[in-house]
Amino acid sequence: METIINNEKHRIVTVQNYKIEGMTCSSCVEKITQKLKIIPNVSFVEINLKEKKAKITADRHIQIEEVRNAIVDMPNYTVDLYDDVPAVNKLSEQKSFYQTYKPLITLFAYILFFSLAYQLKLGHFSEQIFMNHLMAGFFIGLSFFKFLDLKSFATTFSNYDPIAKRWKSYGAVYPFIELTLGFLFISGQFLQFANAVTVAILGVTTVGVYYKIKTKSLFQCACLGTAFNLPLSNVTIAENLTMIAMTLYRILSMI
Repeated sequence: METIINNEKHRIVTVQNYKIEGMTCSSCVEKITQKLKIIPNVSFVEINLKEKKAKITADRHIQIEEVRNAIVDMPNYTVDLYDDVPAVNKLSEQKSFYQTYKPLITLFAYILFFSLAYQLKLGHFSEQIFMNHLMAGFFIGLSFFKFLDLKSFATTFSNYDPIAKRWKSYGAVYPFIELTLGFLFISGQFLQFANAVTVAILGVTTVGVYYKIKTKSLFQCACLGTAFNLPLSNVTIAENLTMIAMTLYRILSMI
C-alpha cells in the first residue's frame, strides 16, 4: 500500500492494490470497476486485466473484506492481496496524452465533423448554427455516457463538484440538465436561458475541479460518465473553459 499525504490540509490518500481472479474480458473489468467505486471514500479505480490487478485510490485504508463484500454477489471472482513486483521500465507503462484522452478526443472529433457537415447543406457558413450544434453535440454526447450508469456517475461527480458534494441528488439530475441544454441548443429555442445555465453549471464545476487538482489527489473525471477511466486534470478545466468561452461569445453576439 502506498500512502500519500497531500500538502493541503494534510489529507491522507492511500493507493492499494488487490488481486482479483476470474476476470476474462473487458466486461468483467467494467462490472468490477463499478462495484469497487461504490465503496465509501474510494475516489479512483483502475483495473489491469492482464495482471489481474485492481488499483484503488481512497481517502482511507480500504480493508480487503470491503473489496470482497463489494463483489459478494459475483461469486466467479475472488479477491486477495496483490504482491507488487517493481516494474522493469515504468516509463514504458505510462500512457501518452492521446491514449489517455482518446475517448474524449474521439467524441469531440465526431461532434466537430457533423457540425461542419451540416454547413454543407446550408451552402454557406452560419456561425450561429455551427456553434449551437457544437454545444448541442457536447451536451447530448456527454450526457449519453453519464446515463449508462447514473448512480456511479453521481458518486464520482460528488468527489469534485461543489453542488454535488452538498446535494447528492444533483449528480443524478445533472445529466438531465445536460440533455435538456443539448435539445435547446439544437432546436435554437430559449438560447439566452440555455447560455446562462451553461455558464453557471460549468463555472461551478470548473472551480471544483481546480481546487481538487490543487490537492494533487488522483480522481476520476466524470465528463464521460464512469465508462472510461479519465483522470481529473487540467484537460477537464480546459474543456469546461472552452465551452464557457463559446457560450459567453454567443451571449455577447446576441445582445
